[in-house]
Amino acid sequence: MKIKEKNKFRDIPKFDTIKEIIYNSVKLYPNEIAFVTKVKKEDKSIEYINHTYTDLLNDINAFGTGLYDLKLKEKRVAIVGRNRYEWVVTHISNLFGGIVSVPIDKELQVNELEDSLIRSKVDAIVFDEKYIENIEYIKQNGKTNIKEFICMGNIEGYKTFNEVLKKGYEKLKNGEKDFIDYKIDPYKMSILLFTSGTTSKSKAVMLCQKGIATNVCDMLMVEGLLPTDTNIAFLPFHHIFGSTCIIVMLAAGVKTVFPDGLRYIKQNLIEYQVSVFVGVPLLIDKMYSNIEKEIKKQGKEKLIKRVTKISNFLLKFHIDLRRVIFKQVLNQLGGKMRFVISRRSSTW
Repeated sequence: MKIKEKNKFRDIPKFDTIKEIIYNSVKLYPNEIAFVTKVKKEDKSIEYINHTYTDLLNDINAFGTGLYDLKLKEKRVAIVGRNRYEWVVTHISNLFGGIVSVPIDKELQVNELEDSLIRSKVDAIVFDEKYIENIEYIKQNGKTNIKEFICMGNIEGYKTFNEVLKKGYEKLKNGEKDFIDYKIDPYKMSILLFTSGTTSKSKAVMLCQKGIATNVCDMLMVEGLLPTDTNIAFLPFHHIFGSTCIIVMLAAGVKTVFPDGLRYIKQNLIEYQVSVFVGVPLLIDKMYSNIEKEIKKQGKEKLIKRVTKISNFLLKFHIDLRRVIFKQVLNQLGGKMRFVISRRSSTW
């Protein structure tokens, strides 16, 4: 570390590891909100839980210490589940502690999931309770090398995420520092993920932290992310684009929320007043198409074309009135949308 490069929003330090990125963000944004989780209670009321950057780092160090207590130091830990706070904490804990993180597609058929777990030679799995049937089958089948099954929620007969987290906090309170003091080799394999396997059997890809950290810095140089932004974590984390973008958001001090599902995306954009959206071209095209349909439905096609020409003309003189001119369109996206990030292809 750490030659700084500049863009118009901030100086961008050069990092070698994800740990350096997170610690830098905690230093810059200690009390800012990193993640918001939504909890639906039995009485159908909803509670929003804010996790600050300091909370996140504390949970990472505690959960990682809990994994060390399970003898998983420098082992391999798979993650299977929906985008959620526990997924992020597990993944980054792995990266902090020299544990190879193995994100696996939650939608795989049980035989494909089992095959991925066997091929990756994982020693433990942290899984979403939604997929308990597949996990139970794999556990009973006994073909994998998995010694620890850790559930993100509460399933009887399984160790839980919160139990590991609590144990880690206890160990830290008693002075345990093995996890926190771990020295990361930025060029050593830290992530093992699988390609989609659309044309043949999926292939395992080895990634080091130096490569991820470099990509994060490069994205910060071209994307004008601000600590006041709110991002919605729509892209699945088991895709490298999805998990890398989360690190980018954390590096920039952005707040991230989690969607309730594809059918609720529009509702969630409004609910959380999202300002940054990361998606694949197919989804973005769908959103664009829906907006066009609504414009046609309201008979405002000619009006939109006319104001678009006016807006483009004014931009030549550095007069940007797009948020005023297209306020009604922006309101359909929550009213706060600043920009959308996409990638050309979605191979992984």
